Amino acid sequence: MLVKRFCSVFLLMLLPGLALAEQKIAVLDWRAALLGTNEAKAEFEKIRQSLSADEKEVVQLADQAKELQDKLKAEASKLSDDEKRQLGKALQEKAEEYQFLGQRLKKEQRQQQEAYVRDARVKLDEAVRNVIEQMDIDILLDRQAVTFVKAEYDLTKAVIVELNKIQKKGK
Repeated sequence: MLVKRFCSVFLLMLLPGLALAEQKIAVLDWRAALLGTNEAKAEFEKIRQSLSADEKEVVQLADQAKELQDKLKAEASKLSDDEKRQLGKALQEKAEEYQFLGQRLKKEQRQQQEAYVRDARVKLDEAVRNVIEQMDIDILLDRQAVTFVKAEYDLTKAVIVELNKIQKKGK
């Protein structure tokens, strides 16, 4: 009787573990799924193009600063102290302007990208739900939290395909 009771308790303790072993578990790289769609690629290209004039200005400032730096190095022995100070000051001003415009450009780009992500998040959630239902997934883990996973357990590509369909329908 005692052995039978022990076996019953032991089996009851194992049941939750057995149930978990039968669960279908998958992973998803949320960011890759969202940014891997045709719409995201087009939107990010549009953002890049809209900021290309600012980007050109930043590159020009970098080139101008490099020219001033090269001139200062090449002609240092020929220049008076006052001329060196003026070139150094001009170089510093270009560097500060470059840094300011570069930071502003990155901030604007980040804001536009974040706005797209916020708007697309609802459709992403729908695509994830659809794929989970289609594949009968019980547990979905964030890919970033998993050290290793076989490719067949990664839903990222399937979610990208589904999200492309949803976004195409929505247009």
